[in-house]
Amino acid sequence: MIKYLLDTNHASRLMGNEERILARVQKAQETGDEFGISMTVLGEMYFAVYASQYRARNEQRLMRLLSTLHIYPFNQMAAEEFGRIQAEQKAKGRPIPPLDIQIAAVARQQGLTVLTADRHFAFIDALNTENWLAA
Repeated sequence: MIKYLLDTNHASRLMGNEERILARVQKAQETGDEFGISMTVLGEMYFAVYASQYRARNEQRLMRLLSTLHIYPFNQMAAEEFGRIQAEQKAKGRPIPPLDIQIAAVARQQGLTVLTADRHFAFIDALNTENWLAA
């Protein structure tokens, strides 16, 4: 069993019922894999809803998606992990966006695999990533 943490690019495609990712998630769930998002991704998803021309439809889609996912908090332990990761990236000379560090911190602290299309997650030590959007 693998526990996955969806980055916004994967979560938004799942919310939009994109067949390629929807089928893969359903198949993985049948084998016991679990899926979730962090509070950071939830905030980005709400931004997408409120910035959309189709707010009501997208809000319904988000609520439906949230009913199927675990939501991981950004708590004190994740904040400490955030500080570690940001310091590691600074020492490497490879800074990445702070919101993505928050996502990585939750994943690393909880032992989750991040589903993301963003390559900079690969620069973070001890973080498992997969990209289900690649062709």
